[in-house]
Amino acid sequence: MRSMLFEGRCLKPSARTLWEVQAFAQRPPVEAATNLYTSIRDRAMARIEEARAARRALQSPEDLKARKQQVRSGFLSAIGGLPEYSEVPKACVTHRSEHSGFALENVILETRPGCFATCAVYSPLPFTGKRPAVLLLIGHTDAGKADPEYQYAAQLFCRAGFTVLALDPYGEGERFEHYSTENDYQPIQGCSGEHDLMDWKFKLMGKSLARYFIADTLAATRYLKSRPDADGRRVALTGHSGGGTQVSMLMLAAGEEFACAAPCAYITDNQAMLEEGVDPDNEMIWPGSIEKGIDCADILLGMAPKPVAVLSNAHDFFPLEGTKRAVDEARAVLERTGAVKKGDPSPIELYIAQSEHAYGPTLARAALSLFSRSLLSRDTSDETLKDFRFEPLPSQRLEAAGGRILKACPDMKTLQDEARELLAEIQARRNTILPLEERLGALLSAKDEGVSAVRIYREGVCAPYAYYCFTAKQEAGIWLNGAILRPMYAPDGPMPTVIMLWPGGTSRIAEHSHLIHRAQAEGKQAVILDLPGEGALLPAKLGGSDMYISWSTMYKLNAYLIQLGDSLCALRTRGVMAACRALEKAGFVQTDTLCLYGEGDEGRYASLAGVMCGLPAETDGKCQSYEEIVFSEYHDQTHTHAWALPGALDAFGSEEIEYYFSRRTDT
Repeated sequence: MRSMLFEGRCLKPSARTLWEVQAFAQRPPVEAATNLYTSIRDRAMARIEEARAARRALQSPEDLKARKQQVRSGFLSAIGGLPEYSEVPKACVTHRSEHSGFALENVILETRPGCFATCAVYSPLPFTGKRPAVLLLIGHTDAGKADPEYQYAAQLFCRAGFTVLALDPYGEGERFEHYSTENDYQPIQGCSGEHDLMDWKFKLMGKSLARYFIADTLAATRYLKSRPDADGRRVALTGHSGGGTQVSMLMLAAGEEFACAAPCAYITDNQAMLEEGVDPDNEMIWPGSIEKGIDCADILLGMAPKPVAVLSNAHDFFPLEGTKRAVDEARAVLERTGAVKKGDPSPIELYIAQSEHAYGPTLARAALSLFSRSLLSRDTSDETLKDFRFEPLPSQRLEAAGGRILKACPDMKTLQDEARELLAEIQARRNTILPLEERLGALLSAKDEGVSAVRIYREGVCAPYAYYCFTAKQEAGIWLNGAILRPMYAPDGPMPTVIMLWPGGTSRIAEHSHLIHRAQAEGKQAVILDLPGEGALLPAKLGGSDMYISWSTMYKLNAYLIQLGDSLCALRTRGVMAACRALEKAGFVQTDTLCLYGEGDEGRYASLAGVMCGLPAETDGKCQSYEEIVFSEYHDQTHTHAWALPGALDAFGSEEIEYYFSRRTDT
């Protein structure tokens, strides 16, 4: 183990300061320098190909039906199921006005008991009874249903004879749920800001914000079907961007509720998203979806053989090559299973506009063409456009709640309220009979896999220390890196050891020198560890994204892992466990004299790995508990990749972890 140092009993310092050891530890061999992104992509592509093979194996109507049921079940499981409420929501029409060719009603819906949503209903004039209807779902825009892009589509469909309901999603339009009535101020960035903030809370509890989007849209659908100006058997579905995501989720979860659909600027495929490094918004991250084989071809099959128009833009950040692959694959499945006769036109149509990311007139007209052919038995798009003159209304004219739902309904139940209620339910029903180690093992996907042998790639002497820079493979395609610092004259073989974890790993050895000196004074050697995606293992930036802020490289990598039924938090915790096994196997440590130390969120990895390996673990106490993240109104949105662990609160409580280590201390 120390042959280089002690050859000829001639010792010569090879580093003057720990800063130099830090520099050596930042140069791992090529096999450990692989990009984390590449490993994740390879793992995901294996699942993607398996799912394609499963779809290619579909040969009959029964096969297709079974596949749709399997995908629906997998999707609903991934998002934590749907809230149990199926009543037609109570509706309050707060204002009605008439315009050229249509009437506009501003409506507040009680989508679930105590939960309210705002929408606008466009009804053709003159009133002639029940008409086909369109549910128009809004993408990411602070203006919500008042955005001119959606006003254009709503007025166009209404002029053609459709009753149209445009629904504000959470965090948009009038539904800013962190709005302060006292200060007349919205402290959280709208749209994705509120989505991101709330979704991480629900993911910790084994749910997804997606379930609440779907619950709202299904409630709006029930209301639309109950109206005297809408035919419940002829309801079309469309939306752009985040609205296209909502359309897709409804196609998966409740395709039978709709007669046809036109998702815009969302449909691509998992392969293209990975290859282009696209960052999905939080409600698009369905835990385990790639692992379960769910892809956009399955979304298009969700309503088969009902008509679907895929609306895309040639220059969108949702890659067009993935769109074409998904459409071609779904069409092939329909033909092979007999859902479409050979030679007949496919019910899945594809329209491409020469735009970047918009629901512009070209795509709105394409949607209208499908809806009118499917629900009116004729194409009304051309005749509608002859005299159609779009005039956007001021946003105030579409307000149902005075601009902010919390102004009109100050006692409403917000998503934050629902998160707190859900946390209380989980804590009351959590299965604590099953040993904590077993619950954690299932959550972390921990397997007793053999790790590769430790490889020393640099060793030497620095002041009173002998140091060893090493690598080891923790699992397929995933590497660890680290540095061991032990008293220079310590005998060969294992000795008491503390594995030290902090953000940045070996890239921050020098500033933590006091901890290393303290360990030596206590007769211990220190192991500083780089877990996947940090220190010398920091991945390259994906595209032009930042490394950490907002929808960054680390956010993207964690999003892909979550869709694989994993997470960066789980991966890193397994890394600590693997390091313990590898170092013991190499003869550096002995488990009964090993302990773990972690700072910040790295303290979470130390605690979880400590439970799994039966080791003492100490932290600096700065790791925020999952319960606090859920219960507090705000939490940090910068380093979610470091702590997000889907389903964590279903598996354990922070008090259980504390009790585990207090019991170890007592014994």
